[in-house]
Amino acid sequence: MRSLNMSFVLVVVIFAFGMSQNAIAKGDADAGKRLARDCFACHGPDGYSPSPVNPKIGGQHERYIFMALQQYKDGSRTHSLMRGSVLGRTDQELEDIAAYYADQPGYLTRREIRQRKRDGLPAEEQGGQQAGGPPQGAGAPPKFDHSDQIAKYNSMLAQAVYDASQITAEVDVSACAAIMGDATTDSDNDGLADAFDAAPKDAGEFVTDASGDGFFEICSIQQFEAIGSFGAKEGASATLDRAVRMSRNYQIVRDLDASSIEAFEPIGDCGVEGNCMVSFDRFGFQGIVDGQGHVIRNVNISKPGGGGVGLFGVLGQQGTVRNIVMEDAVVFGRGGVGMLVGSNFGIVFKNSAHGEVAGVTAIGGLVGGNGGLVAYGESSGMASGDQATGGLIGDMRGAAYFSKANMQVAASRGMGGLVGLNTFGFILSSYAEGSIIGSNDVGGLVGMNTDGKIRNSYATNTVEGDGNNVGGLVGFNSLSDVRNSYATGSVIGGDTVGGLVGRNNGTVKRSFAAGSVTSGGTSGGISGIIVEGEEVKSYWSAAAQTKDAADLTKLSGNQTGWSPDQSPVGDLIDYYCDNNANGFIDPEERSPDNYIWDFGSSSESPSIRCAEQAGGQQG
Repeated sequence: MRSLNMSFVLVVVIFAFGMSQNAIAKGDADAGKRLARDCFACHGPDGYSPSPVNPKIGGQHERYIFMALQQYKDGSRTHSLMRGSVLGRTDQELEDIAAYYADQPGYLTRREIRQRKRDGLPAEEQGGQQAGGPPQGAGAPPKFDHSDQIAKYNSMLAQAVYDASQITAEVDVSACAAIMGDATTDSDNDGLADAFDAAPKDAGEFVTDASGDGFFEICSIQQFEAIGSFGAKEGASATLDRAVRMSRNYQIVRDLDASSIEAFEPIGDCGVEGNCMVSFDRFGFQGIVDGQGHVIRNVNISKPGGGGVGLFGVLGQQGTVRNIVMEDAVVFGRGGVGMLVGSNFGIVFKNSAHGEVAGVTAIGGLVGGNGGLVAYGESSGMASGDQATGGLIGDMRGAAYFSKANMQVAASRGMGGLVGLNTFGFILSSYAEGSIIGSNDVGGLVGMNTDGKIRNSYATNTVEGDGNNVGGLVGFNSLSDVRNSYATGSVIGGDTVGGLVGRNNGTVKRSFAAGSVTSGGTSGGISGIIVEGEEVKSYWSAAAQTKDAADLTKLSGNQTGWSPDQSPVGDLIDYYCDNNANGFIDPEERSPDNYIWDFGSSSESPSIRCAEQAGGQQG
């Protein structure tokens, strides 16, 4: 759940409804606490956000919170991230969430408490607690248990590697020799011209498996588009069921050029409502498409009011897209927009995309919204949006492994060189280059990292934000864990600006920052500001322009404990690269040349070995 615009005066709202809170209260605060878990990272578990970008909602009037949530749901309040968070909620669930946050005591800022002290108010009226945090004695807010999710992503990667290994021979263009005919004739009236139809006299088929390997050959961009659009053209009629087409396996056998198609129709979509938060992957592609390393050029897609927009609009949980290279793509949509996949629930494995992508929210260079796995992915070009915009992935609740982005990214809030908004997600051995320009929650790798994990990754891009929470690696690190990572680019921001993290409400461990930091307000070499967070065994260089800076070139593995001379006996995942991403450090991976950190020569800053394979074949 994202920020609420609490702009009305509470008394006015109560008067407008003409009744007391007790008279209209319907929510169950205990149930609301469970439902509000997704809200904690941005609004805090007690409604006191660790970021000034998000308003305080603890102690607000219950009916007002409920009505605000309803308005985000029906669209009368326009905030795409908030609407996406409440769209699938029932009114009762919204009542419960409202009851929970209304039941919280509410908090004062440090400035407000100092002002009350100056005014001579008694302690019980000065806030009654430590400013900027939960009440004294309260336990730490619950964190998302990532273990099951990481095991799931590791299994998905293992499945992708295994499936790819089963292709023993590349199918060549000879498989297309039988496709002949006129580009202006459609003998079977199925909407696909004979020149591109593998069965020009059969309205129930458009492809063949000439090689007999279980994969239908794709020989042209028109045939490729027909996976989703077969029989859908006006006046056409086809007997092949859409569900069958969308669950088959296909193989691209030569490079494809889409310049002849003015507006390519994505394969898979978010249903008639155009919102995958409602339909999920129900209308997505559920089979396998293997590009065999072939290039798809000049794809142009323009659906400014649509959700789930890309070469594949929606990839389902059972779907896999692999080994496709996109060049010179131009893709526009509203939400869930990526050059390769708009909304991903499956596996995106060993793909790359170059071009331009733009929209409103969940905008990514390769994938717009990711609830599945992106592994060995690459993107380059430009990405622009309003919120949740990233060089590789826009909005993620899944995982990104061994991937890289070199993008110019521009947005307002929640934008990063690799991922814009990472909620409960896992980023492993990945990196970002390029440039990032935005306003609030801007990061070289991730804009907003909410209850997520970043491991063995880095960013070298320049980062600039004119608002709050601007960091070389992460803009806003909320209830999240960053370890074995670094940032080297210069960072410029308005307030709460850090060489590594802008606002840290989580953990930063075994990491460093090496870029200059320029801020109009609070700043720091590692974190611009720490709010109930911590920095452990982390360093920043003299380039960060802060006191007590370290000379990174003089650090050693044994001195820092990152790569000790004596092999560690516990927590091996923190020291060695997990090259096969199975969640364990296997015996053959426990060697000095597989330490995560390489300290190089005495004139070099530490570097990360694990990310070297990002975007390429698994080692």
